[in-house]
Amino acid sequence: MSLRNSLVEVIAVKSLEFSSIVEVGDTVHTNARSNALAVQRNKELFFTDEGNFQSFDTFSKPVLIPGLPRIIPSTVKYNECSDIKVGKIHIIGISSSAVIQVGAANHIETEARVLHIRQISNNNNSKEGR
Repeated sequence: MSLRNSLVEVIAVKSLEFSSIVEVGDTVHTNARSNALAVQRNKELFFTDEGNFQSFDTFSKPVLIPGLPRIIPSTVKYNECSDIKVGKIHIIGISSSAVIQVGAANHIETEARVLHIRQISNNNNSKEGR
């Protein structure tokens, strides 16, 4: 990995959440992971055993990563300027294991697993259900 200087004039990020990364400069290995379990009910009810990530297939199944092609063509790079120059970066939101990288990166691995459960009972007295 060829190292270069990363020069950024301005980075404006409004929101950075859930294992997300803003990296200025070179990195060898970045690993961002986020698990989220959201339960929505129209009645306040909580079971003491819920919230265990391992009890849901969404969080326990292995992630299938496609294989690389067998023949990877060689690439020769020549950077006329040894600096990476960025003027302004304006980001509204970064969430769920996202990576913003300015610079060289050898390996970036991210994973976000989100499971939304909605348990809404039918209410015959509701005006919205008619």
